[in-house]
Amino acid sequence: MFELTQKLIKLLGIDLERLRLEWISSAEGTRFAEVAREFTEKIRSLGPATLKQAA
Repeated sequence: MFELTQKLIKLLGIDLERLRLEWISSAEGTRFAEVAREFTEKIRSLGPATLKQAA
């Protein structure tokens, strides 16, 4: 399913760096916070997203 999502993201012209999948247990609250912080910083550094126009 993730591969299908990646293909859709590419088709829409969205940078694949804007998509991230992490498997985190409910017992890993600290890890979740760390991943959320890292990904938020990454998205902010990429700036606004652009989408391709539909044909």
